[in-house]
Amino acid sequence: MTSSSLIRRLWLAFALMAFLTLLSVATGWINLRIVGRVEQANTQSLLSSMNIARHLSVASAKKLFSAQQLLSARDEQEWQTQFAMLGSQSQKIVHLLSQLSAHGFDTRAMAQLETAIRQAIVQQGDVVHQRLQLTQQQRQLSEEIAVAAHRIADLAQGQASNAATAAGATQAGIYDLIEHQRSAAAGQALDRLIDVDLEYLNQMGELRLTALRVQQIVMPLQRYSGATEQGTSPLAELIQVLHRRQQRVEDPRIRDEIGLALNRIEQYKTLLIMCDQQQRLYAQLQDLSQQNLTLFSHFSAEMGRQVSDVEQRNAEALSLVNRARVFGTLVLVLLGITALLTLSLVLWRLVYRSISQPLARQTDALQRLLDGDLDSPFPASENARELNTISRLMEAFRTNVRALQYQQQHLADLVKSRTEALQALVIEHHQARADAEQANRAKSAFLAAMSHEIRTPLHGILGTAQLLADQPLSASDRRYVQAINDCGETLLFILNDILDYSAIEASPKSITLQNAPFEPSQLLNSVAQLMNGRAQSKGLALKIDVEADVPVWLQGDVHRLRQIVMNLLINALRFTERGAIVLRIGSDATKWFVEVEDGGCGIAPDDQDAIFAPFVQLQPGKGGTGLGLAICRGLAQAMQGTLSVISQPNVGSCFRLSLPLVNAAPLAAPATATSANLAHLHVLVIEDNPLTQQITAEMLTRKGAQVTIAGSAQAALSILAQSDAFDCALVDFALPDADGIKLAQQLATLYPAMQRIGFSASVPDEMQRHVGSLFCGIIQKPIQGETLCQQIVHFLASTPASEINEAQLEQDYAAFGVETLRGWLTLFRQHALPLLDSIEAAEDEASVSRLAHQLKSSCGSLAMQTAFQACARLEKEPRADIPLRAIVERGMMHVDSWIAMQVVR
Repeated sequence: MTSSSLIRRLWLAFALMAFLTLLSVATGWINLRIVGRVEQANTQSLLSSMNIARHLSVASAKKLFSAQQLLSARDEQEWQTQFAMLGSQSQKIVHLLSQLSAHGFDTRAMAQLETAIRQAIVQQGDVVHQRLQLTQQQRQLSEEIAVAAHRIADLAQGQASNAATAAGATQAGIYDLIEHQRSAAAGQALDRLIDVDLEYLNQMGELRLTALRVQQIVMPLQRYSGATEQGTSPLAELIQVLHRRQQRVEDPRIRDEIGLALNRIEQYKTLLIMCDQQQRLYAQLQDLSQQNLTLFSHFSAEMGRQVSDVEQRNAEALSLVNRARVFGTLVLVLLGITALLTLSLVLWRLVYRSISQPLARQTDALQRLLDGDLDSPFPASENARELNTISRLMEAFRTNVRALQYQQQHLADLVKSRTEALQALVIEHHQARADAEQANRAKSAFLAAMSHEIRTPLHGILGTAQLLADQPLSASDRRYVQAINDCGETLLFILNDILDYSAIEASPKSITLQNAPFEPSQLLNSVAQLMNGRAQSKGLALKIDVEADVPVWLQGDVHRLRQIVMNLLINALRFTERGAIVLRIGSDATKWFVEVEDGGCGIAPDDQDAIFAPFVQLQPGKGGTGLGLAICRGLAQAMQGTLSVISQPNVGSCFRLSLPLVNAAPLAAPATATSANLAHLHVLVIEDNPLTQQITAEMLTRKGAQVTIAGSAQAALSILAQSDAFDCALVDFALPDADGIKLAQQLATLYPAMQRIGFSASVPDEMQRHVGSLFCGIIQKPIQGETLCQQIVHFLASTPASEINEAQLEQDYAAFGVETLRGWLTLFRQHALPLLDSIEAAEDEASVSRLAHQLKSSCGSLAMQTAFQACARLEKEPRADIPLRAIVERGMMHVDSWIAMQVVR
């Protein structure tokens, strides 16, 4: 029987599944399309009808609102605006009704109601227009009557004033007649005063009050639209009173003017007629408004009926869509069940029985083979080409595995023997590497120890020679002293070469470089000035050539540059017998260079590379160690530069140092060098070597300093415990009982006001990182006395003042935490601050010193070093004028700010 392929069976199963998937998708698409068409046919017109009904409802509400606004129109313009809006809304309603009718709805009743409403609103608008015009006339007439009444009141007031004046004159005349004892004339005058003057005054006052009453009654009638009977009788009576009082006015002109005003007031009857007309118009508007409301209610009811019809049609359409959707869903469910059953049959017959089950048997057999069961039988192939191929491969694999097992055992024996040999070699390599590292550490320790041991006696030799040179000596003795000094400096130069070469040999990256601005021309001038005497002693000319394009200021390590140039210049002086030596400096776009050109013996081309190797001397008789050029090239490489030579035998040599060009901003001009003055300074020298103690103390004492010697760290702490009145301390790094760094840390914590300067013969590069935190500077021995004093003055002057000792605060913060520091500050405010009041109130010096000592301890505990120094000074000088309270409060503020910064971090 011919075997079939598993791939063909898989393709057949996939084809059947794809056919079922496409059939399901096509059926679903047809159902969705049918549902969509039904939904579109039934809902499109209904949505439009609902939208028209909504707009119709809004237009009807706006028209009703505009009709209400028309009733309350206050002027002609507002009436026209509302009337135009009503016309626009009516047109919109008519248009919407025509659209609704086009969709098959019966809108005839609504159209008739709209026509009736429009006619009623037109009639209402005419009545409102008549009312506005009548209101304008009514307001104008009432204002004229009120003005006339006010005019009569003003004229009556004038007549009353005249009558009062006449009465006053008559009264004065009566008093005169009484004084002259003319009783009869006085009686006649009194009768006239009572019967004429006072009576006339009362009548004019009545005239004024009556006119004002008329004005008061007329003013409310400007917009009055109610009943008028209540105002007819009072106005008629008041006008009769005005007529009677007008006849009593004595001045004919005033009487005529009052008569004209009364004629204007007589028009009040016309005003009352207008009020009656207003009442009738108001009643007519109320009837029209009620009629409009009735029409609008009928219109709204009809519109509600139309909306109900729209909703009913919408419900019928939705029902039809739902029936179509349910039918489509049932078809999809039936098709899905049929497809699922068919797919299950295909998977069971074609995939599981023909593919998955045979593959599982083959996989189990292969797994047993991989597990090492080489004798396990293989299953039948099930008439599939792929399974037959797998069976043959498994048989071949079993054969190969048996062969490989034999080969593996043979190779395992070989690897075991080779591994044992390699382990022995690795052990030897590790031992050799450990020995090399130990030797390197021993060399570094030896060089550090030798540096310290050689520099310490050198400091004594050079210091003693300098002290002797400052004494009055004979010429021969001075030459001997100078010889000692020259030999010591030569020995120091050779020692520096050895140490520099050792650092370069270990790693060029270990060399510490100081990057700072400098003047290249000043560098050459200082080197030339230093070596000019030696050149003149050999009859050589020393020239300096600075090219014009060299920047005035550059960035680099000026001390290392001076060391390289000095070494090259010493070599040039050593191998040149006549002529001149030129120091040249130039630059281009990216680099600058220094050249030392001589006219000496020159160097052969074959030897020009060898001279940069260590311990190479082409002419041993010329002196030197053979390390100078090797050190110079190592320093040049450490500064990212190069050192090269161009030379011809018997012509001369030109050494060029080329470095990257880095421009720098100019520094302020340095102060003129003067002799250092250490007067008023109290210096603590912590040094274990007796000769160095003596020489250093003598150097400092000659410059005016007060010197105290401590031979160990314990001795220094004991001296400071007795008295801490020291300005600075020279701290040796190698003490017999303590490390110099640890001692400096103790001094910074216990005595923060005292500055610390490192003073040692051996200064490794890692010591430089302590400058700024523990030391304000480091001085390396040996050193000349003047230079020593100048550096002390420089370090003390350049140390920035600080209110607090941050190093002490950082230690306390790391040990105790921020809450403890805050607690200490609170205790200081509670218990130490009252000491300020006691100090200010103290009268004797002993009390001031004692209280200042107590406050000094508290300030030192909180690292307030400025306050600590102020208290220490006040303890020694109780009468000193020191603003102690301000200093202490400023210190507390700095401590509080420092604690707050730690919390933020």
